Amino acid sequence: MIGTTNGRRRVFALLLSWGAAVGLLSLVNPVPAHAATLQVSFTVTSLAVSGVKPKDQVTVQGTITNTGDTPAYGVQVLLWSSRDAIRDLATLRQAGTNATGWGARLAIDSDHYAVISTSAVAFAPGASRQIELRATLADLGFTSTGAVYAFGADVIASADASGNYATVGQLRTFVPLPGKTPVPITSVVLLRATPTKLVDNLFRDDSLTTELSERLENLLTAADRPGMGWLIDPALLDEVRDMSDGYQVKDGAGTRPGTGQDVATAWLARFEKLDRHAGARTLFANPDVNAGRIAKDEELVHRAGAAAETVTGVEDLPLVVVPAGNILPAATYDYLSDSGAEAIIAANATAAGALQAGDAEPRVLATAAEVPGAAQTPAIERHQLAFATALIAGAKGQVRLLDRLEDLAEDQATTTGWMVRRDLGSLFASTPGVTHVALGADKPPRLGAGQLEAIKRLTGEFTAYGDLVPESALIDQADAAITRTTSTAWIGNSTGFDAQLDGLAAIVGGPEVGRSVTLDASHRFLMSSRTNQFPVTVTNNLAEQIRVQVVVRTDNPQRLTVPPSDLVTVAPGQSVTVNIRPEAASNGLVIARAYVATADGHRVSPDTSITVEITDLGVVAWIIVGVSGIVLVGATAWRIRQVRRRTAAAQTSEQDA
Repeated sequence: MIGTTNGRRRVFALLLSWGAAVGLLSLVNPVPAHAATLQVSFTVTSLAVSGVKPKDQVTVQGTITNTGDTPAYGVQVLLWSSRDAIRDLATLRQAGTNATGWGARLAIDSDHYAVISTSAVAFAPGASRQIELRATLADLGFTSTGAVYAFGADVIASADASGNYATVGQLRTFVPLPGKTPVPITSVVLLRATPTKLVDNLFRDDSLTTELSERLENLLTAADRPGMGWLIDPALLDEVRDMSDGYQVKDGAGTRPGTGQDVATAWLARFEKLDRHAGARTLFANPDVNAGRIAKDEELVHRAGAAAETVTGVEDLPLVVVPAGNILPAATYDYLSDSGAEAIIAANATAAGALQAGDAEPRVLATAAEVPGAAQTPAIERHQLAFATALIAGAKGQVRLLDRLEDLAEDQATTTGWMVRRDLGSLFASTPGVTHVALGADKPPRLGAGQLEAIKRLTGEFTAYGDLVPESALIDQADAAITRTTSTAWIGNSTGFDAQLDGLAAIVGGPEVGRSVTLDASHRFLMSSRTNQFPVTVTNNLAEQIRVQVVVRTDNPQRLTVPPSDLVTVAPGQSVTVNIRPEAASNGLVIARAYVATADGHRVSPDTSITVEITDLGVVAWIIVGVSGIVLVGATAWRIRQVRRRTAAAQTSEQDA
């Protein structure tokens, strides 16, 4: 009781501590140079709001820890708040940066303030203490519902017992005060995986088996819950179906049977039972549309669409594009204007609202926006931010994209009583809450220049292979194979990207094909006339029929030219003799290099060196000159004889006259 001696002492001590605090706060100065290493953290362990009325309280519990490398003296914690109601994303982001001048400390009160150590007692590095502070909404200045307020605490301390105090730690978070209107939440489970398929029945590795039994299994369970939405990558569905009827996995230079047939079959059966009203599809393999736009690759979206056409059962689902990092630059929005997409995911929309529509198609699905640095914040502060962004969205609703198991846990932890689930189909059927799409200038992650160059080379190799093997089934898979290499999954994953490309290069790459298609010829040919015909042999060790020609280049085309041979068809495991027909202009030695090429001139085999010796053209020429001389002499003599006869006849006529 206060009337007892002990009670009076406690009150007196409390009053002394308040007085000391007031005096100390008046002495707080900018951080001195010698206090630069002072650092004391406030880690929240609990934050609760009892209601939305003025007398309801915000209670925060946490741990104060000296995380610096020097003792701190006079450590004190004071509640902090901003009385400005936050009702839009721009203001929320500004508050999240903790800009100078934002908010103020609360007046000293036993509930608003805690003394960790006096100015004469060191709070040693590594030391910690549990505290609990509270304040009413009225004290904090939180007066409006349907709004968000910035809330936190400041930690002050001194580097010595001098009383020269500075702010050495801070807590900044948000307190949302919901109104009476529930907030629609569309949680969309993204069913995708890093590509592993190379071509039909052949996979780079067996990692998808683990994915299907762990991460994708849990995501599928979440997608099946009432009120949830889902997105399926057609490339994933294609791979799971291919696995379900048996498949092979690369194993060094050979292959081995895959182990995921049963897992794939079970997962596929569960997927096919999902509510299609709640679902949509992504672009095939989720290609990096930002990189495609920068590279001016107008075929990227077309290839993804062509690849998706080979995957049955998704054609009736709305198309939703998911850019890397969920960041949609304005230029990429324009780049996708003719993609046929129902919507594009964007975490960088500057206005809150789940479905946004501008003057052009497609619409934008604005996912929950993050305040800078939010990913590094502790769980409770991260959850408060999620509550804040949802409340700002209000009746326009919010989209959450769930790709990892951690996302599922966060979605559950941040879905509360003033929210209501709305699936993807219902969202698409609703009226857009924002009618002017505005996108922030956030920089998205993207594939590197080296990766884009490698994809360009692969595209050329598929083109050359299609010219070499016109009837090949692999050509029908080119769009899918190339699009898988453009997946956003390869951003920051150069090892996996290289393995995927190496796997495809072993099938259609120029060096590998060159080792399987060979050209045999004599190393020396002798030409005894202006034109000759020489045989060479083309051997096909591929598993498919090829159509090729032999091309010859010489080091002296003025002396010897060789037209390409006729096109020939060579069956798998067979050889065909092809005739080349060089044309000589003069005697001498010429070095020729012959190789197998496609009809369009794409090189297939390495060079085969041939030495061509042209020996008898001089004799032939002299014969021609000699014959020409004889003809000329004979014609001249005959002409002279005719002239003499006419002259003699003329003279005889004159004498007779």
